[in-house]
Amino acid sequence: MIKKVLFIALVFSFCLSSCKKKDFSLSGEYEDVTILYGFLNPDDSVHYLKIYKSFLTDSNAYEAAKDIHNFSYFDSIEVTLEEYDGENLVRSLSFDTTTAIPKDSGLFAYPLQVLYKTEAILHKEYTYQVVIRNIYTRKIVKASTALVGDLSLKYPLYYPKVRNTITFIPKQQKLEYKLGDNVSYYQASFVLYYTEVMLNGDRRQPKPIVWDIGNSTTQFIYYVGETFLRKIKDGVKVDEQVDYRFVDSVLLNIYTASKDMYLYMLSTSASTGLNQERWEYTNVKSYEWEDGTLIENDNALGILSSRGLNVWMFDEFSDVTYDSLLNGRYTRHLKFKKYDY
Repeated sequence: MIKKVLFIALVFSFCLSSCKKKDFSLSGEYEDVTILYGFLNPDDSVHYLKIYKSFLTDSNAYEAAKDIHNFSYFDSIEVTLEEYDGENLVRSLSFDTTTAIPKDSGLFAYPLQVLYKTEAILHKEYTYQVVIRNIYTRKIVKASTALVGDLSLKYPLYYPKVRNTITFIPKQQKLEYKLGDNVSYYQASFVLYYTEVMLNGDRRQPKPIVWDIGNSTTQFIYYVGETFLRKIKDGVKVDEQVDYRFVDSVLLNIYTASKDMYLYMLSTSASTGLNQERWEYTNVKSYEWEDGTLIENDNALGILSSRGLNVWMFDEFSDVTYDSLLNGRYTRHLKFKKYDY
């Protein structure tokens, strides 16, 4: 669903950085800085935005952040999602507020959090714009994004509608895919699903083994296949009540992100080298009415972007990988068998 898409803690740092950016002081005039986080996924049918505002306090800022009334707009804003085919507006969708998703503990008030929710099937060939209108101040905030496209897998070889096998060997291997439309960042993982057959005949499916193999901005990600066996060794628990185990499937997940999201990730990553200054990235723009004209100002921060997930399922290991799983030094004690018998 939302899956850590909305980075709540960063809102606080944005509030502080915006104050610094505007030479802000507690004795100065308050400016409403709108902070937007939204990551649209074309495969989702429900979409969430997190929209906060900056706040002033004469007391401890961390304590003030625990009061949701200090940073939430509640129903004082109207939020819409506009769908465009080129320059043509296709439809406009309204967001409703929801508090149905609890927030984990942290800097900000919990478990209550206000999110903005809409339900829609998005189209990958269209672009989308979020528009936030403040009912009382008439301030307008806008941000746009194109959606990420699908990937096609080149290697490992994969054939639709047949049983596919995958090989992991003790040397460098290459993951290769065709670059997706509007995609600038790729992150891949292998996930092993397996079944345990108990001595009493019961069966259970433990938590899958996840191996994050890396990320890239190109069409290649390199990895050493033997590492997966070490991950299995560390993740599968020795249990004397287990008769044997067998592989159900291996999923290859490739997560994708658009250029705006990639630039935002770079701007929030740790500084390196002698220059410790951070550069700020945002594609959110703010406007106010001045003498009947809408004028852009700097009172908005955050990111609207697009992400995606491409999944391929391999039904089993190749013979050489099965030999390593069943008889190799890392996993031979874990009672894996090639077949369910």
